[in-house]
Formats: sequence, C-alpha cells, structure tokens
Amino acid sequence: LGFDRPTANSLDAVSDRDFALDYLQAANQCALHLSRLAEEFILWASQPFGFVRLPDALSTGSSIMPQKKNPDAAELVRGHAGRITGCLMALTVTMKGLPLAYSKDMQDDKPPVFEAHGLLGLSLAAMTGMVADATFHTSRMRQAAEMGYATATDLADWLVRQADIPFRQAHHITGAAVKLAESRGVALDALSLADLQAIDGRITDAVFAALSVEASVAARASHGGTAPVEVRKRVAEARAALGME
Repeated sequence: LGFDRPTANSLDAVSDRDFALDYLQAANQCALHLSRLAEEFILWASQPFGFVRLPDALSTGSSIMPQKKNPDAAELVRGHAGRITGCLMALTVTMKGLPLAYSKDMQDDKPPVFEAHGLLGLSLAAMTGMVADATFHTSRMRQAAEMGYATATDLADWLVRQADIPFRQAHHITGAAVKLAESRGVALDALSLADLQAIDGRITDAVFAALSVEASVAARASHGGTAPVEVRKRVAEARAALGME
C-alpha cells in the first residue's frame, strides 16, 4: 500500500485518527482562504464597488430583478467553508472523549472527511474558474484609489524626508492641505504649488512626484511591499513554486 513502515504499536494503529484530523485541518485552512477570496469577489462585484465582472458560468440571474447578477459560486464557496469547519469540529469532538484504543464511535470518521473533500474540490474548481475568467475594471479601481486622500501620508513623509520637518508639524501641514483639497473637491495632487506653498513655504514642486496614487504604491518597494515591482517578484516566485514557469 506504499506505507513507509509498519506502525510500531498495534493500539495506536487502530485508535489513531490524526491523519484524518490533519487532512481536515488543512482542508479547513484552505477553505478559509478561499472563503475570504470569495468575499472579496462578492464585494467587488457589488454595485457600490463595481471593480469586477464575474463570469456568467459562475453567476446566475435574479428570479425577481432582471438586471441583477448573483455571485452564486462565490457565495457557495463562502458557505462551504463553514461546512468544512463543521466537519473538522465534528471529528475533533468525536475523538476527544475516546480512550486510547478502538471504539465504534470512530466509524464516524468517514462522513466528515468525505464531505470536506467533496466540498473543497468544488470550492477550488469554482475559485480557479473565477480568477481565470473574471474581468477587472481597473479604471474604476483607479478612481476609487483616489478617494479618501490616501496619499496624505505620502505628503507627510515627503515633508519629513525632503523638507526636514518634524513629523508632528508635517502632520499638521498635511491636515491643512487635505482640508483645502476637500473644500475644492479635488485630489491632493490637483492642488497647485502656490496652494501648497501658501500652507507652508518649504514645499517645492518636487512634492508632486510623491502625491499620485501610482507614486504612493510604487514607494512601498521594500521586501514584500505593494510596489508593482515587488508584487511581480512574489508572483514569479509563486508560479515557480507551483511549477507554472
């Protein structure tokens, strides 16, 4: 059967179900990650976000609202995670009160393992198809990234780094810049140099290289950062580890 060696203790051979619990632990952890990814797709596909269009093969229409597209596969993946967690808990609770020998209760090890295996296979197939065939609306994502003045931290960092201003003061200056941008309904990098220098004369036109969304993301270039160059490195490493290169 391909086992490495005989079990050294006969009671252990008949009473141990760690192999089943180990599988369910791994299945549970995988299902949790799939569920979180599914939740991202569900949120991103909703009308307030509009970041992604899910493939028709993994969605259904609404029985009441003809314009609605339901992310059914993603919702089922999210639901399957709860059932797989239940499978892990079921066998864990079955085993926790048994003596260290065989008991008839242990016949109930099979239903949770088989159920988790089937649900996990469906979830993996669904999410694989979703990632492969979804259409991402990057312009909408770009628009959303500008909201909330996310680059305000970059302005404060620039003031500390380039203008040699203590962060306490840089924080106050940045707050004033955000307030001005809010009053005009524009992004920070849409303010003119004159506008910024009216707040603090130490600001130069070099600041605009740090205020765009692209510059903000690219600046996070440390190992594991969100800069595109770092993300592409991690993608390449993952593909190599999975034998996809």
